[in-house]
Amino acid sequence: MATKPPSNGKRSKSPMSKVVTQAVQKIQGKVNFNAANFKSGKPTPELRIKEAKGKEQIYPLVGDRYTLGRSSRCDINIRNPVVSQTHLTLKRNRKKTRSFVVQDEKSTNGIYRGKKRFKTFSLFHGESFTLGPPELAAGVTVKYYNPPPFWLYILRYSLYSMGGMLGLLLLLLSIEWVKVPVYPIPKESTLPIVVYAQDGETPINPTAQNNTHRELKKLSDFSPYLPQAVIASEDSRFYWHFGVDPIGVTRAMVINLSSAELRQGASTLTQQLARSLFPEVGRQNTAGRKIREMMVALKLETFYSKDFILKTYLNRVYLGIGSYGFEDAAQFYFEKSASELNLSEAATLVAILPAPNLYNPVKDYDTAVGLRNRIIDRMVKMGMVSESEADRARRSRIEVSPKARETFSSTVAPYFYSYVLDELQTLLGSDVAQEGNFIIETALNTQLQKQAELALDYSINNDGDRLGFSQGAVVTLDSRNGNILALVGGLNYEQSQFNRVVQAKRQPGSTFKIFAYAAALEQEIDPDKEYSCTPLFWKGQQYRGCERSNGDIDMYRGVAQSENVTALRVAQDVGLKRVIDVAKRLGVTSSLIEAPGLVIGQSETNVLEMTGAYATIANDGIWNKPHAINRILDGSDCQDSSERDSCREIYVFEDDTETYRDVISQDVTDKLTDMLQEAVEKGTGKAAYIDEGEAGKTGTTDNNVDLWFIGYVPKKDLVTGVWLGNDDNSPTNGSSYHAASLWGKYMKQAVSN
Repeated sequence: MATKPPSNGKRSKSPMSKVVTQAVQKIQGKVNFNAANFKSGKPTPELRIKEAKGKEQIYPLVGDRYTLGRSSRCDINIRNPVVSQTHLTLKRNRKKTRSFVVQDEKSTNGIYRGKKRFKTFSLFHGESFTLGPPELAAGVTVKYYNPPPFWLYILRYSLYSMGGMLGLLLLLLSIEWVKVPVYPIPKESTLPIVVYAQDGETPINPTAQNNTHRELKKLSDFSPYLPQAVIASEDSRFYWHFGVDPIGVTRAMVINLSSAELRQGASTLTQQLARSLFPEVGRQNTAGRKIREMMVALKLETFYSKDFILKTYLNRVYLGIGSYGFEDAAQFYFEKSASELNLSEAATLVAILPAPNLYNPVKDYDTAVGLRNRIIDRMVKMGMVSESEADRARRSRIEVSPKARETFSSTVAPYFYSYVLDELQTLLGSDVAQEGNFIIETALNTQLQKQAELALDYSINNDGDRLGFSQGAVVTLDSRNGNILALVGGLNYEQSQFNRVVQAKRQPGSTFKIFAYAAALEQEIDPDKEYSCTPLFWKGQQYRGCERSNGDIDMYRGVAQSENVTALRVAQDVGLKRVIDVAKRLGVTSSLIEAPGLVIGQSETNVLEMTGAYATIANDGIWNKPHAINRILDGSDCQDSSERDSCREIYVFEDDTETYRDVISQDVTDKLTDMLQEAVEKGTGKAAYIDEGEAGKTGTTDNNVDLWFIGYVPKKDLVTGVWLGNDDNSPTNGSSYHAASLWGKYMKQAVSN
């Protein structure tokens, strides 16, 4: 608004007044509230004003103070009869700069938030008020818009979520806290791991002869080395933490998050005791079980002293072969009380804790010594024993009781039992598996097992010395379900615990060719199609022509005579990727190299997975996971301790949907069986002939290092894999004939049972 020149007789404005007036007019003329020029992308607070019958007007708030009213002198001018000349003032809140303070300037109709009139208040994003009572028809609604940055939204709602999750966690922890009473400590009612054979009555694992459980009454009754060794090995901060070790938990989380699998645990001695004593904690390898375990551990630490908890742990922890507590274990292994153990003996027993059925000094002396020495070294670092004491203990032999050795030698199928324990850890996790108190049902056929052991022993002792092979492996599966019926992982378990059925990686030789033929049949290539016997150059490799055939031959003769060049040309037809795909679907889990040599057995596998693949062919293309365990029962959770079926089921193989699948058509497997039967009747597998419709394939690697035969008897649902060779991969003078011969002698007895 321009100022008027002074009228005659009237007093003119002072020069200072003129300057102020001109400055105000200049600012008002430059500010366009509807389309102000602000920096692009920079958020600007806004006042959004809507009259009853008008459109919403937006006023950017770039300054710190504004007046609002009907007067044209106000910064925000609203021509509405409800609004006073100067209705209110907006001032930026100096303490909270994202908000404004609203001040009523003695307006007639006032400022309302809802139905309540206010003189002053702070205005934040999203809040609104009315000029005059809200029920007035001509009322004006004012809304403040100044959203916080996006990162602030994320931070705010993240904190809300964390608060909610923390509250929920506290609620769950409170519920878990009252679930398990820890007073008094439950009486000892534990049982060892008992593994039953197929008949459900024959236990196959060793157990201590004396079933009387003994406990020492005071912590001071134990050898002083024993609690020290336990703390050094299992829980170095035992006397510091409150049942759950926050440092250990943090370390475990970092390690596990940085790897693809759970590799690090964080259980304290108190948590281990909680799992062992209270079935309510559960045996599942889940987060819920871990939370319950922590809560019970916290309660134990609340109600009992550290010394009492440690004493109870020493009396109750599972140490294998039916021993619960170090008094039982000391009597079994050393025929003395736990109060009399020296440093070497105490460290030896503590070294058993991580895997009681695997690390004991009878089954694996070298590992037991190594673990014992590691614990002694740890005790030295923690100042528990002197360097001279440690040196004396490390230089001592572990003298195990003859009775203990006799007990272990009575195991029905030691390699099979060892594999059962490995499978138990896979199914339940190592923490839970080491607690014991499980009843495990398997399909081991003790008669077949004995026959397999005798057959391998006969072959190595009669032919091995002459032909230069000193070890072997035999495994028999039920092709209908993948049950392991017999498993022999080596010649003598006491001399070598290395399980050659599952632990040894070996080139399978010509037994692998069957996957190339299966891939070809899947692609509907006629098995009567003939392939040249001439040499082959493929991907930079030169391969010899047929060794036992001439001219052109079909797939049947190629399999029967185990011609390498025929299998290679079949693989060329379908491509190596398809060969690998078929092998994987049929059960081969080892890493396979995509190269021509793969077809003739270049990539290493193990005996169990190759036998499982042939079992899939025998089972009309339905793969069942080869397995030792059919059912696991919780021995600590039984309605009637004398009735096994009253115990809670932890795992049932038949209920596991990941253990079987239809992988290849029956039409393909029928043709493969025809080819493999011809290989036994007329080809390289003649030594396996038993006149039962058997089908199988020989396999030999370069320099006769590995000697294989894998075959099955369709009408008996039995499939057996045999490997002969040496642990150091040295050449032999034998051939796959000897593997096939072993198979034939053993399976002739097996099918006659």
